[in-house]
Amino acid sequence: MVKFFSSAQLSKRRKYQIKTTIHEGAFAVSGENTLQQKDVNTIKNIIEIEIKALNSWVLDNGGIIGHVKGFLSANNHSVMISSTGDEVYCHTNESAGSVNEDVQVSLVLIVFNVSQLGLEEQLIAIFDRFEDY
Repeated sequence: MVKFFSSAQLSKRRKYQIKTTIHEGAFAVSGENTLQQKDVNTIKNIIEIEIKALNSWVLDNGGIIGHVKGFLSANNHSVMISSTGDEVYCHTNESAGSVNEDVQVSLVLIVFNVSQLGLEEQLIAIFDRFEDY
């Protein structure tokens, strides 16, 4: 079991609904958040960049990407994002809509041979990145 030493980290785990399970020997870390008045395409671009950075972090720490998946949902848009450690693939369904709308972001990281806490911190950092934009 992972112990948390920071109340800020606990608060972010709750805010982003971070949950961790073990899936076929890998840590499966998931989270979600609704971003207010954001552009779904900008969020998609941020996630692509962050998943590439995550892939590098996993390799640098001796881990193996099982699968990274993301789903973005807004009134008139949905985006599926996927990576198994090499490329990041996106499939977008969209119709006419406003540029700034509420965007539901769901992410799942399935990774072998890395620390649970480290992987959770990576997911929290991705969600924090949206707050900066």
